[in-house]
Amino acid sequence: MATQDQKNNVKFLGTIAPQAVTGDVNGTEVDTLNFEAVTLFAHGDGTAVGTIKIQATDVSGSGYVDATAAEVIGTQDNDVNTTDTEISIGYIGDKRYVRAVWTNTTNGDVAANFALGCPSVAPVTGND
Repeated sequence: MATQDQKNNVKFLGTIAPQAVTGDVNGTEVDTLNFEAVTLFAHGDGTAVGTIKIQATDVSGSGYVDATAAEVIGTQDNDVNTTDTEISIGYIGDKRYVRAVWTNTTNGDVAANFALGCPSVAPVTGND
């Protein structure tokens, strides 16, 4: 039974809009300012095959590098394929901006979103 409000304590932001991929995709950046928890959720349609990872930077729009193993909960370059269509990776690094990166193997439909939690100010806005 649900007894706690999560809607006002988690912000959802897209990084890779749902799309038919035919190559690699760098997601749009997400600003994690004022949030202490970051989780990437990726979804494939069952035909897409590739990997998803998190990149991070302190400078908006540039300087992105792969998050290290010490900065993620889960596996970087996690496989999304015909049987594993839902993937999540936590980020516990200290960089402000993050994005998802899709490396394509077989064309299909993919999407990726970040859930930002543990806000310093609640309720969060933008989840309408």
